[in-house]
Amino acid sequence: MKRLTKLYRVTENQTALQMGSGDLEVLATPALVAMMENCAKLLIAPELSAEHTSVGFKMELKHLAPTAVGSEVKIEAQIEEVVKNKISFSIKAFDKEQLIGEAFHQRVIVETAAFLKKLK
Repeated sequence: MKRLTKLYRVTENQTALQMGSGDLEVLATPALVAMMENCAKLLIAPELSAEHTSVGFKMELKHLAPTAVGSEVKIEAQIEEVVKNKISFSIKAFDKEQLIGEAFHQRVIVETAAFLKKLK
């Protein structure tokens, strides 16, 4: 199946302390989720028409190890299944030494204008 690897650098505004998800100056779980979602989004973006986008639908994540500010994080996203407009991914995150996270993620392809009409 199709796969994408992308590198990210942990910044000070992505720490658990700064994001409010914890008390330490390490990569916050919400920031790791954003990196993973971004990689999955980028993987399928070339396949979408200008009128369509993908939105996150589901994320099951294990955040396995801390990562320091300034560290490089490698995200590997792979498409596992496509059912109609729903795409399932397996995603892994690594620092220089170890697996720091793994996830199952689903994105849904939507027509942008129709999706935005749902806002109230």
